[in-house]
Amino acid sequence: MAQVDWEFSETEISNVRRIIDEQENNPFVQKRRDQNVVEAEVSITADQFWNAHLAALLTSQQRSGPESHVSQFLKEEIQSVSLDQCRDAERIGGYVSEILEEHGGIRYYNNIGEACERNFERLDTDGWDELWGELEKLIEIRKRKPRDSDYAVEREVATYLSEGFAGEGFHRVGSKQARNILQILGLTRFEIPLDSRITKWLNTNLDLPYRVSGSGLSNREYYHFISDIVQESCSTAGVLPCIFDAAVFSSYDTNWTQSDADAIF
Repeated sequence: MAQVDWEFSETEISNVRRIIDEQENNPFVQKRRDQNVVEAEVSITADQFWNAHLAALLTSQQRSGPESHVSQFLKEEIQSVSLDQCRDAERIGGYVSEILEEHGGIRYYNNIGEACERNFERLDTDGWDELWGELEKLIEIRKRKPRDSDYAVEREVATYLSEGFAGEGFHRVGSKQARNILQILGLTRFEIPLDSRITKWLNTNLDLPYRVSGSGLSNREYYHFISDIVQESCSTAGVLPCIFDAAVFSSYDTNWTQSDADAIF
């Protein structure tokens, strides 16, 4: 586990454990445990990666709770922009943006469409083999129980995605959404998407010497630094960061159902 320069108090560790205990029976948390923690032989298909990548783009800068437009799209219409549908489209960017616009309530649909087109071109130009080589590192880890040192491999693969794939707007997919993709695929336990829910929880429940800056997370080194804090606090509390993430996320929405949780994954 990466090192941080301070120890956490009993109150801080109690706060970490309490959010897990409060949300333990939430379908979202239970799904995360089944999907990411339990040792398993994981097999990822091209369709699964494409859908996870699209879900990450959709949740980049908009609400994704159980009653959100994004959640409804992922539950009901994700197949309308499947890999096969995009392959058949005359122009992927225009096709995806049109579908998202018609659904309604989804922001930046043109940018998301353009990102899909650029990522499809990357994958279709000998990119799939490179991707499978990276994901295989995490697939191997999922066959056994988690070890704190696994974070390094997860971070390496997340960096590969964040630097190599297009995100919402004309930027790289970035640290947060790269981890979102891997988490949706059930491949990570330590590297989590750091978003406003997590930063708000950290600023409220950990006695850090400074506030965690949401805007600062666009810097890779700062993102890794805050990830180190999360991972060390979770390790001290005896919980996995991916479960902590699910608990914090679900705590903001009280009406998660199993189908909602399945849609996000």
